[in-house]
Amino acid sequence: MEYTEEQKAAFKEEFALRRRRQIYVAVPLVALGLAFAFLVDEKAGTAPLGLPAGAVGPAFFGLVLAVLVFSWRNWRCPACDRYLGKGTSPKFCPGCGAELQ
Repeated sequence: MEYTEEQKAAFKEEFALRRRRQIYVAVPLVALGLAFAFLVDEKAGTAPLGLPAGAVGPAFFGLVLAVLVFSWRNWRCPACDRYLGKGTSPKFCPGCGAELQ
């Protein structure tokens, strides 16, 4: 399908927004995971913020699951709404071929 120049520009703009959202979610998740991994004191049974060490794992798993659901919905082509795959910076949509950058 051929798109107008306005549509192509809108796709690129929307892709840039979606890519920023992915980064805004992924970077803090990794940092939080590393922080909890190094700060949990299993012998003392505590984690940061006074949380019990046994609660950190399930809470972090829930957070990761929420981020995965968000990413699955966010990381889609603005033109055809197909999943963009595992890459972090695709130039074109693997489904419809729309230029993203």
